[in-house]
Amino acid sequence: YTKITGGQRIDLFGAHLSDLPQIWEQLIAAGFESGHAYGKSLRTVKSCVGSTWCRFGLHDSVSFAIRIEERYRGLRSPHKLKGGVSGCIRECAEAQSKDFGIIATEKGWNLMVCGNGGSKPQHAQLLAADIDSETCIRYIDRFLMFYIRTADTLTRTATWLNKMEGGIDYLRNVVVNDSLNMAAQWEAEMQVLVNNYKCEWKEAIENNDIRNRFQHFVNAPGEKDPSVRFENMREQKKVADWK
Repeated sequence: YTKITGGQRIDLFGAHLSDLPQIWEQLIAAGFESGHAYGKSLRTVKSCVGSTWCRFGLHDSVSFAIRIEERYRGLRSPHKLKGGVSGCIRECAEAQSKDFGIIATEKGWNLMVCGNGGSKPQHAQLLAADIDSETCIRYIDRFLMFYIRTADTLTRTATWLNKMEGGIDYLRNVVVNDSLNMAAQWEAEMQVLVNNYKCEWKEAIENNDIRNRFQHFVNAPGEKDPSVRFENMREQKKVADWK
């Protein structure tokens, strides 16, 4: 069962465990790569159409979102991460509800951090205003590494900030002003992670030891779980509800 999500992702539901490697092979052949939704890592960086197609757009938000997503894809962190890039203050990419969000201004970009949706929504807070693209990337590097190094497991960025003594002012001082003298180290650590990115789908289908884990029954390779049933819904196949 396939769905395009509000976060601009493609969800595929109801696959048998043993079918996953074959599905990944087809997706990789078509130019896709792992979206890492199964891990505590970056989901996607949502964007509006930006200046390419919108008369209100100030900058090319799509290209910037792609650049950011390709930089931080697969990044493991204490909890899931979501990003957004909006081409103007109308905020169609909902950047102010993301862990890091970027909003175009006439002078550059505003960088917002520690936003959150869910059951306890929280607006992101302004970390830096009217900065250029390279500075924005640098600040995100520092922000994410500071979060990864100091947040407790399963703590979202909003909760992390709420517990931080000094709040956004302290965070800004650390990230922008480098008050801890850690910026160079964090940027270097992030670059190591970026340089060592690998598609985990590709690794799984090329490594037999990993691929063999995707079986319903260890002693009966290729056999599928007979308790999994499917039914039709909206001209697609979905897993039937348990009764």
